[in-house]
Amino acid sequence: MGEACVQPPALIRSTQRYQEGPESTELHTVDIWTSDSSPATKGDGKTWVIFIHGGAWRDPTVDSKAFEPTVSELWTSSKSSSIGAFASINYRLSPYPSHAQKPSNPNDSSRNVHHPAHLLDVSNALLYLDEQYGIANRYILAGHSAGATIAFQLRNPYLKDALLPSPACVLGVAGIYHFDDFVEAHKHIPAYKEMMGNAFPDHNVWEDASPPITKLSGDALWEDARVIVISHSDEDELVEKGQSSTMVKRARSITQAERVYSIQTTGKHDELWENGNLLGGLILKSMDLLKV
Repeated sequence: MGEACVQPPALIRSTQRYQEGPESTELHTVDIWTSDSSPATKGDGKTWVIFIHGGAWRDPTVDSKAFEPTVSELWTSSKSSSIGAFASINYRLSPYPSHAQKPSNPNDSSRNVHHPAHLLDVSNALLYLDEQYGIANRYILAGHSAGATIAFQLRNPYLKDALLPSPACVLGVAGIYHFDDFVEAHKHIPAYKEMMGNAFPDHNVWEDASPPITKLSGDALWEDARVIVISHSDEDELVEKGQSSTMVKRARSITQAERVYSIQTTGKHDELWENGNLLGGLILKSMDLLKV
């Protein structure tokens, strides 16, 4: 007889609010998945996997639930016993009045913000998770597309009197890292310039807001990570390979080059998160690099 297949404990998902008060919106939330048999605690030492979704800073149909296929994949993997919990962060979006199904309303405070509001929200979510669960130095921060941009933009100066918890690893998948190059590479498609203008209406901030600017060395959260992973798929039809190449080159010029890994993946742009295998596989490789 073969060995019995041991199923991992069930996961319980909860939605928690990381910001309270009159300025709190329906998008100031984080989804958290924990084991029903072993709830996450500050002292358990296990690795958290935290996700920042993409969606061009404005798409209302891409939110924290985008991480669900990857959570399912990772929880049935050989690394599940090393994972303390999963979290997926919602943040306020930029305006999108032309969206076919869910156009933004000017009176909706959750869908009418610009840079750096997205960063402030994700920063506050990380502070909340650290206060509640003690995630510092034991979490992988993974971002897809605009979420990868945010992961590499995060800097302590955006928040007064608060230090963000240091990540063990930052993983950027299909990220946008140099805004002018991004628009130029797709200049024949007006939607690209419109998208960037929605999130970053002041073109004067584009250079400073692009993540890998050398003069910001020492401030960026990703520089604290033991492992930095930048991934791109040649099948990506929306973000060109030059974005990841630029980030890898600049990251290696800012920090120790041996901490920066460039990992090739496969799949079209949205398949990278829709398919739990693809994003999950990159997270598992990141865990291997961390020796978790």
